[in-house]
Amino acid sequence: MQELMVFGKERNILEKKLDYRIEKTYMGLHNAFTALLGEKRFENITVNELCQKAMIRRTTFYKHFADKYEYFVFYCKEVCESFHSQIPPELFPDNVQNYSLQMCRFLFRFMSEHKQLVNNIKESDLFPTLLYFLSEQITEDLLATMRQRSGSAGLEPVFMENAAAFYSGGFLGMLLHWDKKKYAYDEDLFISTLSRFVAENQF
Repeated sequence: MQELMVFGKERNILEKKLDYRIEKTYMGLHNAFTALLGEKRFENITVNELCQKAMIRRTTFYKHFADKYEYFVFYCKEVCESFHSQIPPELFPDNVQNYSLQMCRFLFRFMSEHKQLVNNIKESDLFPTLLYFLSEQITEDLLATMRQRSGSAGLEPVFMENAAAFYSGGFLGMLLHWDKKKYAYDEDLFISTLSRFVAENQF
């Protein structure tokens, strides 16, 4: 019995080490991929240079991903999860407007601080993939915020789901339009303009 307990502890330690190694591998790939996207389009990035920059072996990469396209999908999900963890709906109970403004401010700042990266992603054929995952995450978070609001209790679930999707698309569309028009990346002007759209939000 004692031997089994010791073995169990050793196995737990080994699992933690493996989890740490995997996490370290993913972090290295994420940082390397982000850096490379700041230099070139996705189509021009090779698995070999990604591995070199992340300081991992190609065999390690292929243990986790079939190719760079599968990794891009994983990267998109990571970006959305990071976005969700930094702007969680739970911080804005009963206030869809505040959540919406803070969420858009966060995205606006990211685009302003990573102009070349954003441009390279936008020029990539896989840009719609990132938009899809980002839109899904924003929709999910908006819906969660709406459900927390007591005044939304009487609204039909289908109505709230479609309202969340509607605003998600609108927010992303406005961000892309703003970036295209190059309004001097004026954050305050962007937020004040956006606030006029959400001021009459009935949720």
